[in-house]
Amino acid sequence: MDQGITVMIIGMATVFAFLILLILAINLTSSYFIKHADRFDDSNSGHKNKDSKINIAIALAAIKAKRG
Repeated sequence: MDQGITVMIIGMATVFAFLILLILAINLTSSYFIKHADRFDDSNSGHKNKDSKINIAIALAAIKAKRG
């Protein structure tokens, strides 16, 4: 019984430590990208709306063609 509880506690501590490390890694990555946002190219941001409208039109045409 004591061995099972020990294994359970070690397992829960391992998962907890991994989750803490994961949260730290995500926060560090986020702060890096926020701090260095000027290094990344935003040239595609103006074309997103146009491309998404074209993709929607293509999807609707495909649905209409399939239904007959």
